[in-house]
Amino acid sequence: MPERPDALEALRRPITPLAPPSEFAASLRRRLEQELGMTVTDRFVSPSVEVDGTLAMVHLRVGDADRAMRFFGALFGWQAERVPFEGHISHYTVNTDLTLRILDDPSAPPVVPNYRVTDVDGAVRSIERAGGRVEASEVTPDGGGWVRGEDDQGVPLLLLRPGRYHRSAPPAQAASGEVGLVFIRADAGRAERFYRATLGWHLERVHPASNYFEAVALVGVFDEAAAFGREVTPSATLYLSVAALRPVLSRIEQLGGRSGQAAQDMGPYFTAMCSDDQGTEFGLMAETMD
Repeated sequence: MPERPDALEALRRPITPLAPPSEFAASLRRRLEQELGMTVTDRFVSPSVEVDGTLAMVHLRVGDADRAMRFFGALFGWQAERVPFEGHISHYTVNTDLTLRILDDPSAPPVVPNYRVTDVDGAVRSIERAGGRVEASEVTPDGGGWVRGEDDQGVPLLLLRPGRYHRSAPPAQAASGEVGLVFIRADAGRAERFYRATLGWHLERVHPASNYFEAVALVGVFDEAAAFGREVTPSATLYLSVAALRPVLSRIEQLGGRSGQAAQDMGPYFTAMCSDDQGTEFGLMAETMD
């Protein structure tokens, strides 16, 4: 009987250590300061540095992965490795600073942040002890592998130890859209307890009057319920950073997607919620409209 292929081989492929543009990192910090009353700290490390608890990858669920890859390839110049398995298709970007996985599994959450850990076996136990839910896992004898589940508020997550596997072909062009922020809406007190226990996070309220908390590079927690006094369903939203908003909004419409209304609602930054030609939602952020 032929050996069955490993479904998670592509997931565990090495992540190219590219640092995000320093200009964007600085500008994003300034935007959040102005929007949410934040102050500047130097506690973030680059997402290219493989430190436990940092962001390693983001999964974005779509309807048809090949169609989505054509859309995002035309929009952002993304290039990707195509991986078929058990009736589903995934595309892993190879020319973005942080890897995105575009997948067409309808059972997957819309956005799943992936975090690095050294001890996956220990991570499985810590998720359960902290009140989260483990949905699936694969742990190797040396403690590597991956675990997928939810935190204690229902926000999806995947923890993995990136390994040394085959490398994809080098990218032929630079991407014009990058992961800008995984914006988690959740109860900050509960998030602090859960992620401190599982990933070693120390959420930092950036200003006494703010309900936004720094977590790790490209990840933040906003306690929207505390800020506005209304019930909020915990969630994770993916924002993609671009150089200027208006040209991208126009291109989205040309490609058959939907451009949301642009607003300068985050300090000096312009943002818009958009969707691709299949209805996949994502946020955009830019320093200028043009």
